Formats: sequence, C-alpha cells, structure tokens
Amino acid sequence: MDGDTSERNERSALLLLCILFLTTRLPGLMAIPLFNDEAVYLSRAQHFPDQFRSTIHDGKLIHELLLAALTHLPLDPLVSGRLLSVVCGWLTVIGLWLSGKIVADQRAGILAGLLYICSPLAIVHDLLAIPDAMLASVASFVLALSLRLNQMSNPHRWHAAGVGALVALASLVKLPGVFLFALPALTMLMRAMPPEQRHRRWEMVRTALIVTLLALAAFAPFNYGGAESHKVGALNLTLQVERLGRNLYQIGEWITIAMPLSALIIAGTGLATSQTRRQHLFLFLSAGLFCLALAVIGSVLYPRYILPVWVPILFAAGLSLSQHRQRRKALRGISAALTLITCLWGAFFAFQYIRNPAYAPLTTADRHQYVETWTAGYHVAEIVYQLRTEAEQSGSIILASPLQPRLIHLGPTIYLNDDPRIAFIDIDMQATDARQQLGDLAAQRPLYIALDAEEIVAFDIERRFPELKRIREWRNPYSAMTFFLYVWSP
Repeated sequence: MDGDTSERNERSALLLLCILFLTTRLPGLMAIPLFNDEAVYLSRAQHFPDQFRSTIHDGKLIHELLLAALTHLPLDPLVSGRLLSVVCGWLTVIGLWLSGKIVADQRAGILAGLLYICSPLAIVHDLLAIPDAMLASVASFVLALSLRLNQMSNPHRWHAAGVGALVALASLVKLPGVFLFALPALTMLMRAMPPEQRHRRWEMVRTALIVTLLALAAFAPFNYGGAESHKVGALNLTLQVERLGRNLYQIGEWITIAMPLSALIIAGTGLATSQTRRQHLFLFLSAGLFCLALAVIGSVLYPRYILPVWVPILFAAGLSLSQHRQRRKALRGISAALTLITCLWGAFFAFQYIRNPAYAPLTTADRHQYVETWTAGYHVAEIVYQLRTEAEQSGSIILASPLQPRLIHLGPTIYLNDDPRIAFIDIDMQATDARQQLGDLAAQRPLYIALDAEEIVAFDIERRFPELKRIREWRNPYSAMTFFLYVWSP
C-alpha cells in the first residue's frame, strides 16, 4: 500500500513539474524576435536537401533534419522550430527525473527538474529554434545511462557501447556534444571494482570511446562540423593560453547569473557529506571537464554552449536537497533558503522574459545577440510585409542579398520563400562589377536590397552604389542598430 501511495505521489509530482515547465515556457514562446542562427537553420531546413552539405559542414545534423521535417507543418516555421526546443527542454526534465529513479532517489530527480525549470539560461534556450536545448536533453539521458551503468553489478561491453552510442548521437545534434563522453568515462573509471577486475574499466572506456567516435568518423569525409573551426583557437597555442583565463572567467560569470549561483551552492553542499561525496565529485568533474574542454580550445564562447553542464550540476543539487534530512538543522535551513532564492529568481526572470526579454536580467552576451545587434530580428515582420506590398504593386521584384547572408536577408527569404512574385538573387557586393550586376538585374524588373547598418559601412553603399535609394528604415528599439530597405532607382 505504501509503495502504491509513493508511486502515485511521484507521478503527481512529475505531472506538476511538467505543468510548471509549460507555464514558464509557452507564454514566452515568441518573446524574443527571430535570432540570426535560427534564421540560418530554418532557411536550410526549407531548402532541404539542397543545402545538406552546409548542414553537415555546420555540425548540427539531427536538429536540422528535424527542422526540415517540421517545415511540412501548417505553422509559422519559427513557431514549429521553437516548439521543438520546448519539447527538448521537457525531455531534459524527464531525463533528470529518470536519473533520480535510477539511483533510487526520485525526490532528487524531481528537485533537479524544478531547478532546471527555474534556470534563466534554460528558460531562454528552451525557447529558441537552435540545437542547444536538444543537446541538453540528450545530456540528461547520457547522465541517466551513465548512472545506470554504475548501478549494474556486472556490466558488459555492450552496455558501454550503448552509452557511447548516445554520446555519438549528442555529437550529431551539435559537435561539442562529444565532450559529454566525460559522463560515462568518469562513471566507469570511478566505479569501485575488485583489484583483479580493474583492467575492465579501461576496456569499457575504450569500447564507449570507439562507438562515440564512429559517428564522427562516418561523416569526417564530408568535413562534419568544419564550420566550427573559426571558433577553435587551440591552433595558436600562445594566444589560446591568454584566452584560457578569459574563457574560464566568462564561464564562471555565466554559471553565477544563469544557473544561478544559489543552485551551484546547493550542489556544492553535497561534497561536504561523506555518504554522497563520491557521487557529487563524479557529477562536478564531468561538468568541469566539459567546461574545461570548451575553455581550452574555444576562441569564441557563448552562454548557450555550457547548457549541457546544467544537467549534472543540477542533478547534484537535487541529490543534496533530497538528503537534507540527514544534515544539521542549520544546513537544512540554508538549503531551503537557497532553494527559495533559486525559485524566486527563476520566477522573476520568466516573468520579465515573457513581459519583454529586454527587461530580463540576461547575460551581457545573450543581451548583445538576442536583443541589441544585427542578430536580433526586430521588425522582420514589417520588412516582410513591405516587400510583399512592393511585389504586389510591381507585379514581380528581385530581392538581392550579399553572398554572406545575415538576419536581414535570411528573415525575408524564410517568409517570402513561397511567393512567386519575388526572385532571390545573391550578389558579391565587394566585387568590382557589383554595381554593373545590380544595374543589369534592375533592367529586368524592380530591384530591392535590404541591409543592416553594419553592411552599409562595410560595403560603402552610399558611395559605391549611388543608384540605391533608401525607402524605409527600421531601428532596433533597444540599440542603434538599424535595418534599411533600398530600391534601385537610376
């Protein structure tokens, strides 16, 4: 009877957790405007499989394949892409709950899920059509399988191969997912085994590593993830040593704000208890190795890159809270206060985000990308409407774009892709004959080009292309960034 009651309570708690998750996510689904990376993935998904080589080169295969499948739904592509991330965030909560169930501490999984729901970084990236939420969800199941591997009395190589296959899947979601190998590797290396069987640890690690690398090896001839090479700084060793300190400082700052710090402190209290120290050490080491790998090789880092780290740390926090009854009264009070702070901070962030992301306490890097600069798609809907109106009045138009498309070009392409009155042409705006090319196109039908303020300067538009006349401009409401629409008018 007690078992049935406990199971019902667990199901009720999980149901409430799922409701809370949806309450904090769905109202803010379209709070942030179209982000540049979302536009890149959605554009490629619309043109699948024509741009499949670009998908491979970018190193985000699984996410873009699913986006391509979603393009067949009768929904705004941005809405369907963001709903995919919401589902992935929900799966992360389920993965944390499953991890608790595996270690026979369902309360820990529920509490870890609650802390994930209240995490500002998770709130933001569960609502963007980029692969980071999907990578975090895979990380939660890598954690669950790694813990399961540790629970087995006599694991075999095929168990190690299974968790290696899941890490391989993570690397196909996003190339840095390969760093999740730290979870099963540390599980096997820290596993208590008789001295005569310790050699099996390395055999299992080797098996998991081989399976992990099989997926990358299969796509290596197609330069899988090659586009990420510009974010790798390890090739210049001297410069990268200088970057290392900056990268570690940034990661620490992001964790402090976006985890937030109170949740990290809760997780750290588990290290003070001898009964849980070994398990917490495994969780912290796996998270630390992921961060260290990014810090060592990365020349460009963004907060979303470390979202998979939330999974082991928040599960450590869940374990700490679940075992608070075994601690001194003062420590229990501190843990309760820190949990309340975490939940209140998450509620405040979610409310502000839903109200207007510009008012939410985003990290500096996220505010820069999602709100203030050319990567933030404020006014894209108005630009699309203006272009559609111009096409309707002229019968047909040409919309020219530079060879290196940015948000201002990709946004209209996504939403006007099915309009036969609009022809999309790419032009090398830095070519010496770019003016002649544009003139030849304009001789066929009215020619328009949308540019952002940085491109105006970079291409020296006003001087090199005097025939381009500015007809509209849209200023970012939170910065000086401006989008412009030009028409060719000799």
